[in-house]
Amino acid sequence: MIAGAKLQAIADCARAAGVVGAGGGGFSLADKLLARPYRTLIINAAQSEPLFCKDWAALAQYGDCVLAGGELLREALGLAKIFLATRDEFSAALPDLAASARQYKITVARLPDLYPLGYEKILKRELLAIPIDSTGPDDVLVINAETLRNLSWAVLRQRPVTTKLITLAGAVAHPISLEVPIGTSFADCLAHAGGATCAHYALFHNGVLAGRTVDPARSWVGATTLGYVLLPLGHSAAQAPAASEATAQRLAQRRAAFLASTLAGRTQAMSAAYALFDLTAYRRARPLFHRLSADELPAQLRITSGSESFQACVAAGDTLRRGQAIATHADGVMVHASVGGRVEAADSQAIVINRSAAADEEAPR
Repeated sequence: MIAGAKLQAIADCARAAGVVGAGGGGFSLADKLLARPYRTLIINAAQSEPLFCKDWAALAQYGDCVLAGGELLREALGLAKIFLATRDEFSAALPDLAASARQYKITVARLPDLYPLGYEKILKRELLAIPIDSTGPDDVLVINAETLRNLSWAVLRQRPVTTKLITLAGAVAHPISLEVPIGTSFADCLAHAGGATCAHYALFHNGVLAGRTVDPARSWVGATTLGYVLLPLGHSAAQAPAASEATAQRLAQRRAAFLASTLAGRTQAMSAAYALFDLTAYRRARPLFHRLSADELPAQLRITSGSESFQACVAAGDTLRRGQAIATHADGVMVHASVGGRVEAADSQAIVINRSAAADEEAPR
């Protein structure tokens, strides 16, 4: 597709500001916008990973920014329709959303609590009746709500991506959604959830169903982090069943079949997902949110490159301001300092920053 001047300018701004898929995909938003013509936009806030509610936080705290991002794309892409998709679980905690959306001529689609409704192909099917195996022209653009917030900030405020919305849930004292600087350690995040409620736990990055277990001591919030779920080490989802444990083996087989069916396009009630993976005891959307204040920012951050390496443009000993460009990915997407301070180390995999309150002011643009 040949992009119009307005769309190209938005894409260039997204790339320079470091806007990538904040719903877990990590794609370059600029590349997605330029990929093909679109007529319909779905703002995806239908997060269906059990226990997570960071998409609720994006709408509750930054609803106008999300909607303004949709309006930017309506004009740049010539969209005929925009939907904002959310689930029943969160609707009661978003009482003003429909009225705000009407001001932007955006339709709120309140969807049932199904898993895995947040998947792009399933969301298109449930909302627009597009088969998941459709081979026809695809003119539907799906963007996560937080990604649109970041785009809105980049274009309207010239603000790069330096923070991430996440949820901490499971065996924590206070399940909560947080806004933290990218590069914040899991340990620092856990402190804001009141700590773990068990001495030994397994840590799931991006969920129990769709995520994976990680080492708590080597986990830092990245641009694609949705959140963390803690489960006691004895929890059935936190350990592989022994070959001699027939009941546990059957449960593992049922869980595998459940996940395989969802990949094939079958949806099931969220309550079924909670029950099958033994998460019902933790089931609470918990519409609580906390944005770290200047006094709460971590002393050290580790900004990692993710699945692919990046090219650092800073070196150990450099002094940074918050928002300063520090690295570039191969697709041209920039990475920025999430706090001001001094570079402790920098290579193609990570940049470590020791925060300095005196340097923690946004870089001029």
